[in-house]
Amino acid sequence: MVPPEYQQGIMIKKFFFVAGLLVLAAGLVCGCSRKTGASASGFDQVAPEIKQAWDQAVTADKANDYFTAVTSYHTVMAQKDKLTEAQIETVNAACLAVNQRMFIAANNGDAAAKEASDKLVKTQH
Repeated sequence: MVPPEYQQGIMIKKFFFVAGLLVLAAGLVCGCSRKTGASASGFDQVAPEIKQAWDQAVTADKANDYFTAVTSYHTVMAQKDKLTEAQIETVNAACLAVNQRMFIAANNGDAAAKEASDKLVKTQH
């Protein structure tokens, strides 16, 4: 039988492994870009549903509401056929940046970041 302390250590290692995979997968899905952060510019002339998802993502991003930000950026990217190349790059950069912040925060013990990471992993399955 494995001691409880050892089991807890294994669970923590599994969490960080899965969180790392999530960040890597999000980086691949969202793409890589040199730009970081999100701004409202460039999304004023898009369809209302895209603008709404973008605004929700930016607001959540600024509030460190990681789950809402990531899922909202994914909603915008799901409609990339309606976006310009510059808008796609902006969404990619913002999504990658929030994923990186979430991973760092989770590694530093931020319970909300860990919860968001877990929730995102569950939605991927």
